[in-house]
Amino acid sequence: MKLLLILFSIYISTFQKSETYNLTLSISNIKEVKGGIGLSVFNNASSFPKKDGAYKTYYYNVTGKTMSITIKDLKKGDYALAIYHDANGDKECNLNFLGIPKEMYGFSNNIKPKLSAPSFADCKIDLNSNSAITIKLID
Repeated sequence: MKLLLILFSIYISTFQKSETYNLTLSISNIKEVKGGIGLSVFNNASSFPKKDGAYKTYYYNVTGKTMSITIKDLKKGDYALAIYHDANGDKECNLNFLGIPKEMYGFSNNIKPKLSAPSFADCKIDLNSNSAITIKLID
């Protein structure tokens, strides 16, 4: 009985791991090789793209005019991404008086906002396998 319980636990943990995926981002249009890339991953429409609403946040030093970043172990589901090039290295997406980013930025699905921030639905990625996307920064 104990052996059966151990085998069942191993099976469940293996199954749970198979429900996580990697998302590889190719970020293009980085104008200057300095500062960092701030990346926020959202899994909830009501929190997107609020500053403190991210499911996960990452920060990477800029190493080239294009970069490849892999986010590991995301659970199966819907996500939206918001990124910015923190050229001045202050770890903030600096905004003008209208709330528009002064630094280069981008969203999943390469949505280019017009008069307001894009919606979660516009930027949504349905993650159900290891995937790769490209985000071109907007200046």
